[in-house]
Amino acid sequence: MEVGKYAHIGCAAVFALLVSLSPALATPTFQVYIEGATAGSAGGDEDTWFTNDGTFNLVAVGAYTPNTASLSFGTLLVSVPQGQTGTISIGGATLLTTTRSTPFGSIPNGSANVDLLTNVAGNDGYANKEPVLDLNNHFPYQNTVADFLYYDVGDFGDVGPVHNYDADTGEITLAGTGQEKILSVSGSGFDWVHFDLGGYLDKVRGSDSWDINPGSHDATSTPRTPPPTIPAPGSLLIGAFGVSLVGWIRMRRAR
Repeated sequence: MEVGKYAHIGCAAVFALLVSLSPALATPTFQVYIEGATAGSAGGDEDTWFTNDGTFNLVAVGAYTPNTASLSFGTLLVSVPQGQTGTISIGGATLLTTTRSTPFGSIPNGSANVDLLTNVAGNDGYANKEPVLDLNNHFPYQNTVADFLYYDVGDFGDVGPVHNYDADTGEITLAGTGQEKILSVSGSGFDWVHFDLGGYLDKVRGSDSWDINPGSHDATSTPRTPPPTIPAPGSLLIGAFGVSLVGWIRMRRAR
């Protein structure tokens, strides 16, 4: 009986520890979030943080785990509708205009011409319009959908708490440590501007790799066309309860 008792206590302790660590374990290495944004979906752009503002703060996150030695070569991937032109200014990031060699390959220079950014002549896209980095066909990072820009956002240190900005659930929670960088963004002319973040993950154990935010941890600005939003599951439940309550009150009054 004593063995069973202590085994039960041990299992409960392990379970409690796993629950307490689950937010940190679920935090992606890289993610982006727009301050004040709403989680939702619009067409193929699903489970994304949306804003209708043309000027906003973009939060770029690099999260550490016990197996992370360093996060370097932070690269902001900016997608805009194919064939459109406009302006983009990103404070805290540098538009890549020369080829940058990294441990995972080369990010090419801005070799396209003035067909994307009308305010930065010659530094505005890529001639073949092909996505350079592998995002597993992550929308809208696709050649038939978008044109692309790349910005250097530097390395990420393990300097303090970071959040998990989960657009799948619409929840924002403190989860783990790393660094959050605030980038000031201003743009015009595009129907939408989509943001993804990648970088080089140097591991304590195992093979180093290039990493990218998952589809549930990206962000989009839609200053021209407000997207439909999908409330988080909790909001749907509360809304359904409210409708049921109103119906029940009306029935009571009718009696």
